[in-house]
Amino acid sequence: MEWILSKPLESDTNIRDYERKYGIELPSRLIDLIRAHNGGRPRPNVFDTKITKERIAKSLLSFNPSSVDNIWDTTENMRQRLPRDYYPFMIDQFGNYICLYYDPLVEVPAIMFWDEELQLEEGIAVSIEEMMKKFH
Repeated sequence: MEWILSKPLESDTNIRDYERKYGIELPSRLIDLIRAHNGGRPRPNVFDTKITKERIAKSLLSFNPSSVDNIWDTTENMRQRLPRDYYPFMIDQFGNYICLYYDPLVEVPAIMFWDEELQLEEGIAVSIEEMMKKFH
């Protein structure tokens, strides 16, 4: 997999500050992706959910507060619209989000697709590793 248009992470503390603010622990594989490809766009970028074929990922949300599509503003703006325990980390071209879902009964957060217009969630994968294998 390739990543284009990645932006250097301004500070590694941005990741820890986000985790502290929301009381979550990001998966280590996601942290690795953020450090290497902050705000980047995956290639290939097509994936399937458990319901819909050929969704398209635009980019990782940036952990740099100064970036346009940053995780800080997105999380705050979406808190009232996303299901509880959902945390966006990627966006598509249509304003929908790929999110971590922290089910209190499961140790590892699942990866979910949130359709903002339809207010509908679709499962993608049980882990970041599984999600990355779904891009085609």
